[in-house]
Amino acid sequence: MKKLVFGLMLVVLMAIPLGNARAVTNPIEGKMIALDAGHEGTDTGAYNSAYNLAENDVNLAVVLSLKTKLELAGATVVLTREGNETIDSRKSRVDIAKEKCASYSKECDILISVHHNGSYSPVTDGTMVIYNEKQDKPLAFALHDSLVNSFGLPDLGYDNGGYGITVHGHLVSALTESYFVTNNNEAYQFLYGNRNGQEVQALYDGISYYFLNKPTKRK
Repeated sequence: MKKLVFGLMLVVLMAIPLGNARAVTNPIEGKMIALDAGHEGTDTGAYNSAYNLAENDVNLAVVLSLKTKLELAGATVVLTREGNETIDSRKSRVDIAKEKCASYSKECDILISVHHNGSYSPVTDGTMVIYNEKQDKPLAFALHDSLVNSFGLPDLGYDNGGYGITVHGHLVSALTESYFVTNNNEAYQFLYGNRNGQEVQALYDGISYYFLNKPTKRK
């Protein structure tokens, strides 16, 4: 009987693909990631008056939660702002990120600026990602696809715009507009549902995909 059980176990083990037995590499571990919560202080960004919800607060909540998740995965994370402190320009945001990365004797691997869109209509919604340079495209595409797949909102695509923080510093960067904070359903889900957690997971997944699949630089 013992020989029979052992034989069955051996058959099962032999049937497991060798690749599945190997440890899966954590693409986040050891990375230097800068996060920017868009807007601050009196610059609220988009504003939902029905729920008294300002974009700058939503941006910061997402960034703080994402920072924790990335650090648990072994990344070093720096923030351009940690509260409602005033930052005088978009270029200053990039400079802050670069200086904080340099304090760890590293360069920022990526910079992500978290935003949420606005409209005069309380029902308008959708997902967009903005990038500037060619080097930014793999990151922008990874974040975009992850957010669109997670939220299932209208796909507003990409904007290759020479504005926002992505135009400064030549860092690999992207600016996310995950949804419209002026959409009343989105505001409700952020305040009383799990929109924040869903977005953080989608951004985390997009970042992971980027590091697993980014083009290798030639020496």
